[in-house]
Amino acid sequence: MATAPARAISPQQAADLVTSGMWLDYGAGLCQPDLFDRALGARICELSNVKIRHCLTMRPRAVLDADPGGEHVHVFSLHFSGYDRKKHDEGRCHYIPVNLGEIPNYYRRFMAPADIVVVKTCPMDENGDFNLSAANLWHRAIVERAHTVIVETNRRLPYVHGEQTGLHASEVDFVIEGDDGPAPELPNPPIRDVDA
Repeated sequence: MATAPARAISPQQAADLVTSGMWLDYGAGLCQPDLFDRALGARICELSNVKIRHCLTMRPRAVLDADPGGEHVHVFSLHFSGYDRKKHDEGRCHYIPVNLGEIPNYYRRFMAPADIVVVKTCPMDENGDFNLSAANLWHRAIVERAHTVIVETNRRLPYVHGEQTGLHASEVDFVIEGDDGPAPELPNPPIRDVDA
């Protein structure tokens, strides 16, 4: 966890912090990083046994596309999205059976601390907080034990109000300025006769 003020870092510099054997955490849903993922994907074949925990992946992950044989990276999901399930069926994504309400406790007591956690957030606000947007789940518990905390900002994420909805700048080691791309959306399936 951070002890000095967060400093700006490029996605490539952030990906260069990853070494073989590390546990990474990509967070969940809207919070999963895109620029960092692409930068790590560009160098994943230089590494071995990189392990990434995540939940509800909403976009294809560059790190998996860059390692189609699964020789360098292993991913573990706390809850499958359609994409995660497809990767599981290909033998590329492993499921961690958990009860949703117990996940913060798992992170605090049972799971290996993340060497690096990288999550997408809103830019820092006037109080020095990086809002976790609509994906605020158990990220506080991940950050409490993580060795390095990186946020990838995105101005297009919705700002969410409430308790413990963000990370203070004092908890963040590095900030990747994002590309402000649109947040991922799950498409509505076509209406079938039975739905009508």
